[in-house]
Amino acid sequence: MERIDWYDKASAYKDRYVEVLKGLLAIPSVYDESSKTDKMPFGEQIDTALRYMLNTADSDSFATKYVDGYAGHIEYGQGSGLVGVLGHLDVVPADGEWTYGAFTPTLTEGRLFGRGTLDDKGPVVAAYFAMKLLKDSGYEPSKRIRLIMGTDEERDWQCMEHYFKYEEMPDTGFTPDADFPLIYAEKGIIDGYISLPPVTAQSDMLRLIRFSGGKALNMVPGKADAALSGENLTAVEQAFAAYLTAEGINGSVEVKENNIMLSVSGKAAHGSTPEKGRNSVIVLAKFLQSLPLHGDVSDKLNWLVEKFEDYNGKDIGLGLSDDVSGPLTLNLGEFKMTETDAWSIGVNIRYPVTAAYDTVKESLLNQLAEAGAGFKQTSHLASLYVEKDDPLVETLVDVYRRQTGDQTDILAIGGGTYARAMKKGVAFGPLFPGAPDSAHQQDEHILLDDMIRAIAIYAESLYLLTKDDHI
Repeated sequence: MERIDWYDKASAYKDRYVEVLKGLLAIPSVYDESSKTDKMPFGEQIDTALRYMLNTADSDSFATKYVDGYAGHIEYGQGSGLVGVLGHLDVVPADGEWTYGAFTPTLTEGRLFGRGTLDDKGPVVAAYFAMKLLKDSGYEPSKRIRLIMGTDEERDWQCMEHYFKYEEMPDTGFTPDADFPLIYAEKGIIDGYISLPPVTAQSDMLRLIRFSGGKALNMVPGKADAALSGENLTAVEQAFAAYLTAEGINGSVEVKENNIMLSVSGKAAHGSTPEKGRNSVIVLAKFLQSLPLHGDVSDKLNWLVEKFEDYNGKDIGLGLSDDVSGPLTLNLGEFKMTETDAWSIGVNIRYPVTAAYDTVKESLLNQLAEAGAGFKQTSHLASLYVEKDDPLVETLVDVYRRQTGDQTDILAIGGGTYARAMKKGVAFGPLFPGAPDSAHQQDEHILLDDMIRAIAIYAESLYLLTKDDHI
């Protein structure tokens, strides 16, 4: 084991890696309220994905455990110590139009396409094959290696809360759900829904009937729709066509008697990097601002654009930043209004690691109170910060640099990973510097050669973390 060519060993698993991953990608493991039960708390397809991975490991003679439909693990080795690798099998909805089917995994020109290839099914399967590589090589670790697979990461982490209520906490570990070389700091995350009172009576000349967009708080909405009713809809249709052309965006319009339906396409992106997307809700709201709508509707639209067009939160009193993790980000991920209901604005806020949660929350509530808006928080993840000279960090970074020759500095991010679910953990790959980051986007994909390199890096890292004479 001391002189093993890690990349050469990993390459031998390439075909099997693709086979297993394709089977997992074909399962549309999106949270499904309609099929959830006590035994399948997040829906049938997510449960299917979890059982698929456990069955795969069973066939390779690993020890496995299914934990009440919330999570599961795959284990190898002996000893009292436990090194954890945490990943997730749930995925965000497949918004927008895809070149290939989102759940029809397609390998072409060295790229494997499908929802979850990068976030996080591809990396989970890479970690699995790192374990298999070690096991097949005859290595007997002095500590147990446990791949823990969650199923609710893209929502509010109920899976990890349940799992660690009953199962052992790893002494140390990593999650393959971010970037190389390594993530040592992660921003705090607040999810919740802002509510504005329903609109007052509208004019019959032109009324906004409904307006909605977005499917997940941690995604930049890729599509938004609105319906209006009233007179002179031809003028609205012409103005909308001109707006689409002027803004260089795609959209559609349909007129039926006294109703007009408008739709726009933005650019979906991960909620931690809203600057990489184009928020379709804001795009459509800016057009609606130009229409002769009732004063209360116009006021609410103006407030929506004014407060949420800027993705650093400065217009809603959250313009925070630090030297470790950079500026706060604010993503409007879900929006819904009707004529009679309150306006619901779902937000994902990622605040700097040195900022205090209480301060951020208080600033937000003060700003909303001035507008007569309410806020219901649905989840909060405290920030993560592990010192750069920690032995875990040094071990993982040394492996990465030795195998790649890359000296890129370690990172702080806005993304929220399972690293903070552990007593001590960091995020470690699989995205290499300069590689395309398509997480939560249309045509999500991985570079196959990069994932084979990741298997090699994970295998050596787990080897070092479980040696008698190492940390």
